[in-house]
This record gives sequence, structure tokens and C-alpha cells, in this order.
Amino acid sequence: MIRRLILHIGRHKTGTSAVQRYLADHRAAYAAEGIVVPDLGGDERPDAEPADRAAHHRIALDCGTGPVAEVRRRAEAADGWRARLAAAAEGGHTLVLSSEAFQNCADFAALRALCRDHYVEAVCYLREYLDYALSAYAQEVKKVGLYAGFFEFERGFDPQLGRFVARWEEFANRCHWRLYDRTLLAEGDVVQDFLATAGLPDFGGDRFQSENPRLGGSLLGFKLMANGAGLHSLRLARALEPLAAARSDFRAPWRIEAGRQAQLRAGRNYNAALEGLVGEVRLADAATGTLPFESPGFAADLTGILAALEGFPALRAHPLFAVCQEAGPCPIPP
Repeated sequence: MIRRLILHIGRHKTGTSAVQRYLADHRAAYAAEGIVVPDLGGDERPDAEPADRAAHHRIALDCGTGPVAEVRRRAEAADGWRARLAAAAEGGHTLVLSSEAFQNCADFAALRALCRDHYVEAVCYLREYLDYALSAYAQEVKKVGLYAGFFEFERGFDPQLGRFVARWEEFANRCHWRLYDRTLLAEGDVVQDFLATAGLPDFGGDRFQSENPRLGGSLLGFKLMANGAGLHSLRLARALEPLAAARSDFRAPWRIEAGRQAQLRAGRNYNAALEGLVGEVRLADAATGTLPFESPGFAADLTGILAALEGFPALRAHPLFAVCQEAGPCPIPP
């Protein structure tokens, strides 16, 4: 019978996609060691990203979230997943589930039913506050279609780390809180760090570190314009990823001067809670970042971005962008 259950619960933008891809790619090797990475509970849509197919999002969503009125449905879903996991894990000694959606769990009743009779270890990577806020903002622009500036987004961004930690400390038998800082990760690699933290074998191979890159600089500015024009789509978000991977300035965070950085951090107790978990925290410095519509490079960058998006005729024909095809470098928006 499976006695040990590892729950990899995120958080967002902490290398979770890389970990999920690695676990899925080495599923057979882990099974030979008695470690079960279930091939179920992922996103089964044909257009799903590889990491979403490999992750266990459906299990996390069914068992961890939803309105109070759905308590019975979640309990039934948990029992169903528990039976399927037991069948998949027969003969193993360790079960591994990974999904960022676990972090949104507010009612643990269904998750307790899923994890019944297991020794549960939660593994969670956490970012410094401003680093987390900047990454979360870029992800919302990229994947959700947010059309707002960073400071407007930050005013409503409150991860409430203390409450989050308390809920998981009460639920799990053991929690592993790790700081997502590449200078502190094992060999600077989140996959290797996760395997070491969870006590899982490392079979080498690809690490998928370039997956899901953050949008920054002119590329973030372009996506903001597309979102404002009602042209957001996940297909477009994915098409921008190779551009972000190719240029470091297309991944740079929104630039914030030092005094404003201190002001933003002072408005939250997040970093104090984080230091209580992991010790000293190195502060991210956004002063060397870029702004999304920065002159003089934005106009030329926008023309180049559009040239790389030949598969999006509706976007290229939109009045906001069509002038770039007809008259050379685009004008810089006000």
C-alpha cells in the first residue's frame, strides 16, 4: 500500500512546469523504483500544453476548490480519484502529485479524503514578494489577457503568505518550504532541487528550464496592446514564448525605482513571513528592468514582433497594428 504521498503545490512561476515535465518523462523509471507518478488527472484537450497534460490539475481542481454548495460533489470526486490512484499505484511505496492548483485549496475536506491513510509531504517553492508580484503580473498579461499596468495590478495582489502556510502546515504531515532563488537551488536547477527535497532519484536528462518564459519589455507592451484590442488568446501567448526565450530584454521585469520598490514591500507582510520559513531572503531588484513602451526601441521591436506572427492574420490586420505593415516602424503609443 502507498504510504507516502508527495504533493508538489507550486506556487506559480517557480519552475513547476519544468518539474512536471521531468516527472512525466521519467514515469517508467520512477515506477521501477516503486515511485508512482500517475498518468491521469492532466489536461486532456488536444491543444493543452505538455506541462498541463503532465500535471494533475484535474485532481487538484476537483478536490480542492469550489463553492460551499459543492461540498458533496467534491467529496465524491475525491473518492473517485482516490480509487483510481490506488489502482494506478498498486505495488508502489510513494505517490507523487504535482499541480499549481493545489495552492488554491481553501476547503481541505475533499483533499483529506483523497489523502486518507497516507503520510503527506507538501513541497512548495516561494518567491520574494516583489519578484513574485512582477512574475504574477506578467503571467496574467500573457495567459489571462490582463489589460492593466503593474501598479494597478499590485494594489489587488495580496498572496497572504502567513494564512497560506498555516493552512498547509495544519493539513500535511510535513511541509518543505523552499525559496525560489536560483543562487540557492541545488546546482541552480529547480528540478534537481525538487528531487533532492522530495528524496526522489535523479535520472538526468532534459530539465525544460526554458518553458513558460515571462514576458517583459517591448514584448509585454505588445501583449498589453493586443489584450486591449480584444485579441488575447492562449495560442498567441504560446507564439510569443520563443521570442521571449530568444531575448533577455523580452523577459525583463517592469522597471521600478528603488524607493518605490521599498514602498511596495512595506505595504505587505509577505517577506517577513517568508523569512520566518526560509531564513534570509535576497531582495529582487527591478531597477534594471524595462518599461513596456520604452523609447526608442519599442517601435522597431513591435515591427519585428509582428513580422514573427505571420500565423495571426486577424491580429496583423487590426487597425492598431496594420499601420506597422504598411508604413515601416510603428509609432509609439501615447
